[in-house]
Amino acid sequence: MKKFISFISLLVCASVLVACSGKKSADSNQSSIPATGAEKIVKIGWQDSGFLSPFTFTKAGPGGYLRNSFIFDALTWKDETGVIPWLASDWEISEDELIYTFTIVDNANFSNGEALTASDVAFSYDYFKKYGYQWSADMSKIEKTEVIDKTHVKITLTEKFVPFISEIAGILPIIPESIWKDVTDPKHYLKADALIGSGPFVLKKYDEAAGNYQFEKNSNYFKGNVTVAGVQYLAVQDRMLSLTNKEIDGGMTFSHAQKVEMEKQGFTALASEPTGSAVRIVFNLNKKQFASKELRQGIAYALDRAEISKKVLGSDQPMVGSAGVIPPDSDWYNENVKQYAYDTKKAEEIFTSLGYEKVDGHYQELNLKLISSGESKEALIMKDMLAKVGVTLEVQALDAAAFNQALADNDYDMAITGHIGYSGDPDFLRLWFSGQAYNTFAGTAVFENKVYQELATLQMSQSDEKARHETVNKMQDILAEELPTLLLYHRPFYFMYDATVFDGWFNTANGISDGIPLTDNKLAFVDVTK
Repeated sequence: MKKFISFISLLVCASVLVACSGKKSADSNQSSIPATGAEKIVKIGWQDSGFLSPFTFTKAGPGGYLRNSFIFDALTWKDETGVIPWLASDWEISEDELIYTFTIVDNANFSNGEALTASDVAFSYDYFKKYGYQWSADMSKIEKTEVIDKTHVKITLTEKFVPFISEIAGILPIIPESIWKDVTDPKHYLKADALIGSGPFVLKKYDEAAGNYQFEKNSNYFKGNVTVAGVQYLAVQDRMLSLTNKEIDGGMTFSHAQKVEMEKQGFTALASEPTGSAVRIVFNLNKKQFASKELRQGIAYALDRAEISKKVLGSDQPMVGSAGVIPPDSDWYNENVKQYAYDTKKAEEIFTSLGYEKVDGHYQELNLKLISSGESKEALIMKDMLAKVGVTLEVQALDAAAFNQALADNDYDMAITGHIGYSGDPDFLRLWFSGQAYNTFAGTAVFENKVYQELATLQMSQSDEKARHETVNKMQDILAEELPTLLLYHRPFYFMYDATVFDGWFNTANGISDGIPLTDNKLAFVDVTK
């Protein structure tokens, strides 16, 4: 058997009591936080992410998953170097790579004082396989679990899945069996004990009306000392203004211009590396007009995507979207993938070859429709650029709920969307283009390309990294040629913060969890040397 071992310091863990309260609220009766000058409450700007049960947080962006990870732990986690042991101190993998045997730490407790054991791990995997999880863990890969003893559990896969350790074991939260074993409708279970986990924080309060969260430290966290008294997430309207006004201590922006301005005010910037986020056009291939890849390619040539990025983000160093989807700063990027440099002459040649006739400067019957979530600067710039080559673009701005529903129902011609997930394991290319995207902003459309889907299945079973790279390169080549989606530009997150309040932020290797390029990794608040 293949064995993976890493040292985890033994810590004594005591109970933290959490009391039940009313529906859609969570209040802890934990002892009051010591009012020492060294302990601080860090306030971060974000939006409402819903009730933070593993079955109810919102999937519209990564906020819900990240807040949930403050309360719950997974078997593995990531730091700035990569995957590290967490609830599992080590694991063994069978020769056929179908069976993973985990050793569970013996000093982790849930916040109600109960010990976390191998039985909770097996229960969690079985329960999520039955009821599903809000984020990206592909539970179809789990065949069965077996408890060996209190600290050992065996997980058997349905098929070989190379990224299991990071893409399932590093994502799926372990929940207490004692609480969830009798819950048959977890999506509607909103009692306070739904928020009992083993994580570094407990949720003191969720203000549903305001969309704000107050977390308190778990003083007996098994991994080490939690270095702040608490963390608050506040749903402010303008993060940079709130940071300037000292209403929050940190907040994210995509705007390079805002980043420069905030640095002038004395705030510190941390840019996500790799970028991990992008803005892209999704084509509905079920629409007759977009059945032609040549039309999609013509649109790609007609758009000056570098200029779009410059105008929207305010940076003179844009990262134009890769036609193969994976960004240039990723280890999985195909350097030889086909790209579409701005070329209006070539675009017009393609449109003409497709039979579109140009009259008075406009192509007859080449009228495109695009939806966006709210007002989109990119969409308006696209409209002007396409007009210059004689293409009419009608832009419809929808509210967020209507936009997400349209994506889910494939009820659009073209859609412009921006989201994260590009910096993690390349298995995301399988999930996204097989209709299994977890992030609502990624949509649910299926890319009906037999060769692509065969490669997507192959890559997840390839233990040889070189062979897997070659397969992923071929997938990028197909995406670049067929263009089911067109990336306008890749973009970094700029986390702006007051370093005098907290200065422990860092970039997680290949993004938190499955590639989330944000800085609020819970590990930033844990001193594992305790």
